Amino acid sequence: MAGGAIRLQKKSTRGSLLSRQWGAPFLAAVLSLVFVLFRPPAAEGGPWAPIIDAAAGPGGVLYVLTSEKGGLFVSEDGGRRWKNLGAGLPSSLLFSLDVSTGGRLFLASFDELLTSGNGGSAWKSMKGGGGVKRFFPTSGDTLLAVFWDSGIHWASSGNGSFEKSGGEDGSFQVLDVLDEGHGRLRAAAFGRGALFSGDGGRTWSPDDPGIENVFPLALARSSATGTVFAGTLEGGVFRKEEGSPWSRSSEGLPPFCTVQALAAGEQGALWAGTHKQGLFVSSDDGRTWNLFPAGMEKEMSVTVLVPFGKGVLAGTSSGELYLADGEKGTVTELLPSDPVVGFARIDGSLLCLSRSGKVYVSSDGGAGWTPRGSAGGKALFLAAVPGGRLFAGTEKDLLFSRDGGFTWTSIPLPEGTVFTSLAGTAGGDLFAGSAGSGLFRSSDGYGWQRVGDVPGDLVHSLRSHNGTVIAAGTDAGFSVSLDGGLSWKNGDVIYGIFSLAFDGQGRLWGASRTGLWHYSLPEGEITGAQTAGFDWSPLAYFTDLFQGEGNGLVALLGEKAVRLLPGKAAGSFTLGETNLSNVRVLSSFRDAGGALLLGTERGLFRSTDGGASWSEFGLP
Repeated sequence: MAGGAIRLQKKSTRGSLLSRQWGAPFLAAVLSLVFVLFRPPAAEGGPWAPIIDAAAGPGGVLYVLTSEKGGLFVSEDGGRRWKNLGAGLPSSLLFSLDVSTGGRLFLASFDELLTSGNGGSAWKSMKGGGGVKRFFPTSGDTLLAVFWDSGIHWASSGNGSFEKSGGEDGSFQVLDVLDEGHGRLRAAAFGRGALFSGDGGRTWSPDDPGIENVFPLALARSSATGTVFAGTLEGGVFRKEEGSPWSRSSEGLPPFCTVQALAAGEQGALWAGTHKQGLFVSSDDGRTWNLFPAGMEKEMSVTVLVPFGKGVLAGTSSGELYLADGEKGTVTELLPSDPVVGFARIDGSLLCLSRSGKVYVSSDGGAGWTPRGSAGGKALFLAAVPGGRLFAGTEKDLLFSRDGGFTWTSIPLPEGTVFTSLAGTAGGDLFAGSAGSGLFRSSDGYGWQRVGDVPGDLVHSLRSHNGTVIAAGTDAGFSVSLDGGLSWKNGDVIYGIFSLAFDGQGRLWGASRTGLWHYSLPEGEITGAQTAGFDWSPLAYFTDLFQGEGNGLVALLGEKAVRLLPGKAAGSFTLGETNLSNVRVLSSFRDAGGALLLGTERGLFRSTDGGASWSEFGLP
């Protein structure tokens, strides 16, 4: 099926028909309440953002979708290592992910529907797809699109023109759809109960008799027994054997338990994810339930369940991802890619440092990496300074390595201070920026004093050029030294300078909330830079700058990386597009061979064409 050939054009919808049981004001209030209750909160300490969807593809490939923009990840080794697929996606809210039996991906976002036939490396837009909550191909040779405002629509695979399904008219939110095979489908209609279709989704009718609880949230079916299950709001689980009515099946679940995720695994195991009450498993076709693992006391809201191997992949609203092994009775936490917080070149080797403190080395400009020691702690930056000295900063101390990153020595910091950046001079002096205590200076890395000539307590950015020019971007503006830190010249900029970068000619640039600025050397004059193709606004400004190819720069504009290509006039640029978006950059490096490297919260990216295109490279 060609992704670009599908048109999502909704035909006219009949007037809203409300159930006899529920009036419009009551239903609206309940719907508002449920979406407040189950909207993923901001992650507090979880390694992932809140997890909103997941899927398994052919060959055991796992996909995870999180609530952050571009939050799509893939693992080909059972969750041990993850690759971020969202760096090439538009910066739009994501709603759902589905994978066909052939491995085609379907991604629903706020603005459009996207499809990929190569595992997420490239995407095609399915025009007109905005407002779709979920989209997937069925086993009955139809395509289904669940719209937020008008329920279920269908199209034949060969036609691709969608129309409203017959029967129920979309007055109720459809929260889940279950494909039972051979064109048989069920839908969880919140406030209406379970709907059934026997013709691939062309027409729908309520189950009769229906579920006692009319607020279903999730559906599943056991392939071993054919029993269908429904998780409900404060009603636990209901089950329906073939040819029998729905019946309550919540023995072992907490009273008034909300079951918001269901999955049927191997050998008849059934899994239930609850709101704030953890993960449960049933081995007797859903008749009785047990907390998994036994004795688990942590409050946990399981939002996503996907059968995998002999267990299930479980994602939570607080940003944890687990692999539950039903045979061993164990739970293993799966962690995302280790963020890359710093790069350095020392003794001819290119090094990088991950957030967990692991050091890696590359001999080919960042295309391949091998492990080299560990700095330990929660690392914040890596810096090589003149004289072959290597430093790493953590949340607790400063680490020093004499052997290129194999072993490290801890250096205590001034009380109450955390260093966030470091730069050195040709004369051997060190300067360190902090997030609240200003700029510090040291002659040996052990004794540190506050630099009183530099205003501003928050040092956003610290850069050095040729070991002589030291520049700090602070909450007060520019602070620049031309003599290795002996004297300083300050230039005020409203809202301060977020990020600094020297271009290939050694010219200094700074980004602030008010624009892009050039700090002339040695004069110290601050002038605004003009960028063709970009119009500044209070909501659109450059937040990060990095050295690009030649005299160009790479910048972050909102949630997308762009190139700033030198213009004809002095101090001017032209905006250039890239394929990198939805990233939070923590570090950057321009290798002598011409490669550009960006370390991000979700992996390491490399460009060999001046920043026009970027590829992710995983660390071992």
